[in-house]
Amino acid sequence: MADTNRMAEDAQAKLRDAADWASDKAHEAADLGSENIRKAADKINQSAKDGLKTARQFAETASKYVEESGLGDVDVREMVRREPWIALGVAFAAGYLAAQIMRRIS
Repeated sequence: MADTNRMAEDAQAKLRDAADWASDKAHEAADLGSENIRKAADKINQSAKDGLKTARQFAETASKYVEESGLGDVDVREMVRREPWIALGVAFAAGYLAAQIMRRIS
């Protein structure tokens, strides 16, 4: 009977050790996953900041160009009413340019 109790206690101890080992490995994996997620979020955040900075610089440069070239005096609403295809072409070109800039940033 004593041997049976000792075998049961040994089995329980081994099960506890295995459970502790599995728990430790699960915590290590969770910590590693958390660290990887944090690093990825930091990279995404930095890319977004860089993209916004580039977009801001582009907008400032475009604004200066419009002011210096006199394009600010053009009545855009009237031009769009008269030539809608030109307006669509310009909108397409601006969108394409913005997409290319954002693609190169990331």
